[in-house]
Amino acid sequence: MAHFDLPIASDVLHAISLRAKSIFLACLFVFAFLLSPASADNVPRDWLSGVQENGQLAYEITRKGKRLGFHTIDFSRADNGDLIVDVHIEMDFKFGPITLFRYRHDNREIWRDGIMLSLKSKTDNNGEVAFADLRLENGRYVGTGSRFNDDLDAPLMSTSYFNPNFIRQKAFISSQDGRLLPTGITTVGVETLKINNAPVSATRFALSGKLEIDIWYANDGRWVRTQFERGRFKVVVQQTNPSRIPPRKKWKRP
Repeated sequence: MAHFDLPIASDVLHAISLRAKSIFLACLFVFAFLLSPASADNVPRDWLSGVQENGQLAYEITRKGKRLGFHTIDFSRADNGDLIVDVHIEMDFKFGPITLFRYRHDNREIWRDGIMLSLKSKTDNNGEVAFADLRLENGRYVGTGSRFNDDLDAPLMSTSYFNPNFIRQKAFISSQDGRLLPTGITTVGVETLKINNAPVSATRFALSGKLEIDIWYANDGRWVRTQFERGRFKVVVQQTNPSRIPPRKKWKRP
């Protein structure tokens, strides 16, 4: 009968156990990687990738599928090549013929090489006026705002959202009132949205802190959707065809 050496057998079994464990952990890592949410690297770093060739981004604002308003971003160039970003937002929440809440916002920003040089806005937030008038000087944003606290060290982005590097920041300037909004950002994952009757692959991010929203960026850098809650209401801002936006002569201003 062959002699079976127990110490050697124990070493062999231990080695096999370690080998199996290594293979198992490697497989688990690959499996977890395949199932893990997409990272911010799915979204381009080119700050201009979200700027459309036709010079405009348009969004419908809805609640439970019912339209509350719209949001537009117009892009143009100054004589020196700086990017001019004009934002206009209108929103009305009605109960029958009675308006319960209204919102109007106009904002102009000047950008150069991915850096915001200035921001000037005015907002009517259901009868409460807010504003911001800021400019970049010596590495800081200075100026005035209805909630501006002189604590804005550059570089910072505003809440105009068009720049896809928005989701790589830790704080923002409120384009409504000039205050600082420290924010945490978590990648949720890749989702397929229906934008203008076509499927669009976009990465979803959840923001927390002073700015609590979910925001989606397409693989080409476009901001395509935002979702947030106000009280019991979930509001969706989703890219649409500019033809669905009311003519400019019918826009109301703050």
